[in-house]
Amino acid sequence: MSLRICCIDDNPLCIYGLKHALSAAGHEMIGSLDRYEQLDAFLEESPCDVLISELRVGDFDLLERCHELMGKYTNSKWIVYSYDENPTHVARASTLDAWDYVPKRFSVQRLIQTCESVRTGHRLPDSLVCVAKTFLTCHHKPTESMEVPLTKREYQILVHLSLGLSNRYISKSLNISLETVKEHVKNVLHKLESKDRTAAAIWSLRNGVPTLSFDYPS
Repeated sequence: MSLRICCIDDNPLCIYGLKHALSAAGHEMIGSLDRYEQLDAFLEESPCDVLISELRVGDFDLLERCHELMGKYTNSKWIVYSYDENPTHVARASTLDAWDYVPKRFSVQRLIQTCESVRTGHRLPDSLVCVAKTFLTCHHKPTESMEVPLTKREYQILVHLSLGLSNRYISKSLNISLETVKEHVKNVLHKLESKDRTAAAIWSLRNGVPTLSFDYPS
């Protein structure tokens, strides 16, 4: 079954290469946009199965913008395809329920496989979004040397803080209210004697709090 795919990226060489690779795999690139402002009108006129986007296009953070649009075009799945491999951005994409996050240094076949996983409704087993979701929602155990008495939930919040995630992202990740997140963050900062979130992230790095990492597929 052929997929209808739209791509938003301001790199014309990337667009050109993707168009040919997708066509060779039996799929159709129905649109290639280089500005975010064009996207809503395009999707209104030309529904697609998959939206492939860079992390940023021009001055726009597409993690935020595409998430908003995907709530409107629910039949389209969204894949971030970027040179940026920052774990914080992968974590953000996972909390916003992007279908996947594929680094551009991966083979283009990996991207095609990711697109085709949309048809089955199951992400690839080593999907970076799946890895990030699992990491963020599991209950990490504090190291034995950690002397600060955090609850399980507070430690989970600290793991999110160590990645630089905002309260809104933490709320989405853990499926808890924003007010509850704020209260947990306040308690964590107090117990760590940290003046702000940045200080808490530095404390995490120095005290062995686990951070998101990937065993990249070949």
